Amino acid sequence: MMKGYDKQEALEFILARIHAKDHPELADNLADLISQTIDADMAYMHEHHVIDEEGGAGTEYYEDDEAFEYMVEKLAEQNKLDPVKAVKLASLVDDYMDYQQEYLESKGLVDWDDA
Repeated sequence: MMKGYDKQEALEFILARIHAKDHPELADNLADLISQTIDADMAYMHEHHVIDEEGGAGTEYYEDDEAFEYMVEKLAEQNKLDPVKAVKLASLVDDYMDYQQEYLESKGLVDWDDA
């Protein structure tokens, strides 16, 4: 997990902003799916050296498109979703990424490098 990151607080922050009406096919599982998405996001960051073993800044940059694909594939497989629901899941992950970024920025956990 990322240093300074509170998963429960992030989950509540994100769930307060995601509207079930925008994801009706997944509405019954929103909390579980977002929790799994956070876990998949953290796994991506560890595996791709965006964060190190201690949860600090790693040696690589976060690649949005790559992370998005990683999370969708991981959750679709984990939840045994058919292709139609996997597309719906992709929309949810897209929303998650926006709100996760908002959460990280609100906590001062991201640093934008202009390089």
